[in-house]
Amino acid sequence: MSAVPAGPPVPSPDAGPVLSGVRLRSAVGPAIALTVLSVIFIGCSAYAVYADWTTWALMQRLVSDPGAVGDAELSRGESLFLLASSVQSKALIVMCVVFLVWFHLVRANARVFAQGADRLADGVAVGARFVPSANLWLPYRIAATTWVSSRPLGVDDGSRRFPSALVNVWWGAFAAARVLGWCGGMAYSLAESPGAVRYAVTTMLVGDVLDIVAAVLTPLFAIRLTAMQRTRSAQHPAVAAVRP
Repeated sequence: MSAVPAGPPVPSPDAGPVLSGVRLRSAVGPAIALTVLSVIFIGCSAYAVYADWTTWALMQRLVSDPGAVGDAELSRGESLFLLASSVQSKALIVMCVVFLVWFHLVRANARVFAQGADRLADGVAVGARFVPSANLWLPYRIAATTWVSSRPLGVDDGSRRFPSALVNVWWGAFAAARVLGWCGGMAYSLAESPGAVRYAVTTMLVGDVLDIVAAVLTPLFAIRLTAMQRTRSAQHPAVAAVRP
């Protein structure tokens, strides 16, 4: 990696300033899009929670009195559950795509602010989510490093304090929701009795509630980190002209 030039970089008419071959890029647009999609996903997850609870109550009635639930009611309950799961899954995929775009941008910007702080390549921020097992801890490591690298400079000790609890709770809720959703889905597909279905939807209900928690925290994390990088860029002479 080349050394930082002694003087300020010459601005380009169609590109931001470059520091050691890395270009700052705006993450504001993806952060706004991610916020909108998070709200939509919260609505889809709330619908999934309703479907989970409806199915749980139906299975509870079936366990207590098998003759109290007819075939038509069972069919409607199953259709509601499957529809809610499908809608939620599609919304999650769209939100994750936009999140990955935003995540790649802020990770690349963080490497400008703290060069050498993390040896993982920028592409790992995207690819880590598709690696089995690693997708539960590697993205968290990248997010935590990006958060620390993007902290604005303070007046006294050189670093303004920004708590990392938001990162920890956000990723913990997201990872737990994914695990519970997978376990509940497997249990549902293998269930052969009302009691087994009730157990499966209970697991999925808890996972869907955690999905809502993670979806609430996702835009908070994105907006806060984007704002931190915007402030940090104003404090860095070499990149002051670009506000991510």
